[in-house]
Amino acid sequence: MTGKTIVSNPSIYILARTPKIERILITVNSEREKIVVGLTGGIACGKSSALSRFADLGWSVISADRLAGEILASDRSVQIQIRQRWGNDIINSSGSIDKAAIARIVFNEELERKWLEGILHPIIRSQWILFVQSCPSPKCMIELPLLFENNLQSHFTCTISLIAPSSMILKRLQSRGLSMNESESRMNSQLSMPQKVAMSDFVLWGGGAMEFLTHQVQQLDRTLSSRSIN
Repeated sequence: MTGKTIVSNPSIYILARTPKIERILITVNSEREKIVVGLTGGIACGKSSALSRFADLGWSVISADRLAGEILASDRSVQIQIRQRWGNDIINSSGSIDKAAIARIVFNEELERKWLEGILHPIIRSQWILFVQSCPSPKCMIELPLLFENNLQSHFTCTISLIAPSSMILKRLQSRGLSMNESESRMNSQLSMPQKVAMSDFVLWGGGAMEFLTHQVQQLDRTLSSRSIN
């Protein structure tokens, strides 16, 4: 098998199978090793929804975005560094870090985004690595929006990307209250969809109905739990 293919049945499309998958399945099922999957994809493409559905199927899951929110809310050292750099404008009326204010800074200034990532990413990485090491389940999944951007694929048995049309992503971001410029800035802060697809072992379509995404997740779960790809 070479290149990218599309596998379909009457209601399912799974994209981006690669030769690596046969080896993955042999390792996971014959040797019964723990499978650790990295879930990534474009912004507003359904990563959180897919992660939730994998959790419903028995996967142990963790989200880097959720970890980042917890760190911003509770890590005093991080809060002090952020306040020293950006002042009181990033503190909301309740006295906590205003994540929306931070987003306006980091998605408009790459230098500031890199600075914040330099603080948060090592903490986040140590937490999800500990999660994998202590996870009792044989199936673990970590949602990492910048998995490929940070060259983390070697940590995982395989990777999954969620994709959707750019027009739909923009619409979803604007429905969250972002302007067109803000939406485009956030999209441009990540690798392009074709780049993510090329680097992924599996790609799921996040541009359809939720039922369709659920079907894809169920099919991929069966695939990773089987001895071969049908």
